[in-house]
Parts: sequence; structure tokens; C-alpha cells
Amino acid sequence: MTAIEGASALDRLGPVLSRHPVDHRKRWVNAAWALLVAVPSGWLGVWGLSTAGEGSARGNRAIGLLIGLALGAVWVAVTQIVRALRGEPGEYFEVRERGLVHGSRRGTACWTWDRVTSLYVAGDAVNRLATRLGNGYRIEILFADGRRLRTDGLAAYAADLGRVLLARCPDIALRPRVPWWARAGGRLLAGAALCVLAIVGQVLYIADHPDHVHREQTALGPVTVTDAQGISDAGITLLAVGMMVCAIAAITFVVLYVRGRAYRGVSGR
Repeated sequence: MTAIEGASALDRLGPVLSRHPVDHRKRWVNAAWALLVAVPSGWLGVWGLSTAGEGSARGNRAIGLLIGLALGAVWVAVTQIVRALRGEPGEYFEVRERGLVHGSRRGTACWTWDRVTSLYVAGDAVNRLATRLGNGYRIEILFADGRRLRTDGLAAYAADLGRVLLARCPDIALRPRVPWWARAGGRLLAGAALCVLAIVGQVLYIADHPDHVHREQTALGPVTVTDAQGISDAGITLLAVGMMVCAIAAITFVVLYVRGRAYRGVSGR
């Protein structure tokens, strides 16, 4: 049995108990605010790093704080954009007496409760930022036909949806869940290698565009000397932030790969 479609199939699932629309528009707003924080703080941090020299400890801490703030804001923006793109316009979850409905502008599908093969529900928003980003709650459902649904705290009444799923599928929820980084395997190392290549490419780009002196002979004889900048300050800032992001991503991929190997080794015993 796969996902069932059509009005008759929906009717067979019984009356609607609750409806949970997902606010994907808020993700784009969150990403925009994060980028508004990342760009000026990253520019100021890199500018301070390039001009400070052997500055004071307080100045170095301020520069580190600005760069850390920029990287954190970039991470928030990227995760929000990825989730928004992964979602569907007009997406909603609908709990019915005998099953679950998932719909959007692309169409509607529904499953009876016995078609749920894996269920993960975790989290509880502990602060306003987590609630705003949807990070305080996470739901992941896998069905017998291979369809996987994900949502988070930006689904309306997400905690109620999670409680219903746990109540309807208690045996499924108790099964151990293999985290994604344990399933990824060598793809994590491939991602780390791509990040390293990106860093090398940015370094080579900077090396190929050095600052140089431009000499121009005028009609009257004297030589006009001007400094020609190879890469603008904004370009240097973007490249520096990009290299830092790639370095952090590469380290993260390697750490997750090591953790995944250790997890598979323990679970395989």
C-alpha cells in the first residue's frame, strides 16, 4: 500500500482532528535578517583583522566576536534557506482519525497509521530565538512507500502534532533511530574535500589578482603613478568569510564522519 490520493481516500481516514500549516515565509524573513547581521559584522571583523596588526587583547576579542557573529548569522541564513527550499508552498499536515494527510499546492497524499515505518519526535522550544527559527522542535516521519516527511517548530501547534504521532504510533517511536551523519558515510569526506578545494580556489584567486602599480606617461613627460587594487575590499571580505565558512564546514564534516564510524561500530556489536 502506498500513499493514497483522492477525496474518497481522505474520507476513509475519518474526520479531521487537527490541521497544522507550515509557515515557510517566516524562514525567508529569518534568512534575510540573518544576512543583514552577517554582512556588516563580517565586513567589520575582517576589516579590523586586516588593519589591527598587533592590537590590544580587547580589540582582538571584539574582532573575534564580530567574525563569530557573522559566521553564526551565515549558518542561520543557510539553514533557513535550505529548509524553505526543501518545503512546499502552502504545506500543511492534517491529523485524521485513521491516518495522516500531507498537502500543499503541489497536491495531497495521505497514509493510514499502520504505514508509518519510522518516527522521530524531539525537542521543545526553550527560548524566543529557537521558537522563531523553528529549531526547538523536530518531527521526521518515514512511510512504507519510502516517502519521508520533515517539519519543525514552524508548523502550527507542532508539539500537538508530535504528541498525536507518538500516541498513534508508540511502537514505531520506540525503535532506535540512526542519525543522518551515521548514514552518510563517505559522503561526509567528499563534502570536506570539496570545502578544502573551495578554500584552495579562493586562495589561488587572491594570488592571481595582486595589487600593482600602474605607470602612465603623460604628454608633458612626467610619469603618473597610481596604485591599482587587484581585489576590492568588499571582495576580500567576501572571500575571507567564504574561506572561514568552508574551513568550519570541512572540520564539521570530518568530525561527523568520525562520529558516524564510531556510532556504526557500537551499534553493530
